[in-house]
Amino acid sequence: MRRGGSPVASHVYRLVCCVAMVVWTGCSEPDHPAQQDAVLIRTDQQTVTRAQFERAFEAARIAYSDDRSVDPQVIENARLRLLNQMTEEVIIDRRAHELGIVLDDTELEAAIQTIKKDYPEDEFEQMLLESAIPYSLWTDRLRVRLLMEKVVDRELVQPVKITAQDIEAYYKAHEEDFAVQDGSPPEMDLKHHIVEQLRLEKVEAAYPQWMDGLRTRYGVEINWDLWEQSQRPGAASTGPGKE
Repeated sequence: MRRGGSPVASHVYRLVCCVAMVVWTGCSEPDHPAQQDAVLIRTDQQTVTRAQFERAFEAARIAYSDDRSVDPQVIENARLRLLNQMTEEVIIDRRAHELGIVLDDTELEAAIQTIKKDYPEDEFEQMLLESAIPYSLWTDRLRVRLLMEKVVDRELVQPVKITAQDIEAYYKAHEEDFAVQDGSPPEMDLKHHIVEQLRLEKVEAAYPQWMDGLRTRYGVEINWDLWEQSQRPGAASTGPGKE
């Protein structure tokens, strides 16, 4: 098993995560029948409740907005993006479990240290503090991201085949972009760039069909009636806060 995701997998997963650094308590089964009605997202083995969604959205608002009275349309769009993100994360987490893909603590720690190296001493923690993001939340989200990247890498990136014909066609289509200039990268670097770009395009093109197949495989359902209720003014603050 490969130890981590590729740059292409990382890029694709970042495209999925339209609302960054949100927190949700994961996939859970309701503790008692009264909670069944609060289930917003369901797969064959997992559930996400409306309360979990609202906590995630509130965390995102606190971290990324100083103005809580945002345009209602902006809020509605952000909520829908988060719903889609959480749905896809549940699906990919389910796929990871099925394939036996895991992220161990060593991989997580290595990724943390790599990220921290880009910051002067103590500035990383200060950045989280200023963004109202607890370090434990950040590491949880990083763990999720890395696991998702590993699944995307296994399922979509590794199977991609790039032929010499693909490279030649791409070069001819973008020849002006590759005009030789002083300081231009060597030929091998150019070839690597083209291969990575082609791989990214093929993975992004394959992603929607792959995700649709997993939705069907795992019987994913979204409770749209509950969703509509949560969109009403005041619903988020009165309804799902109690599970």
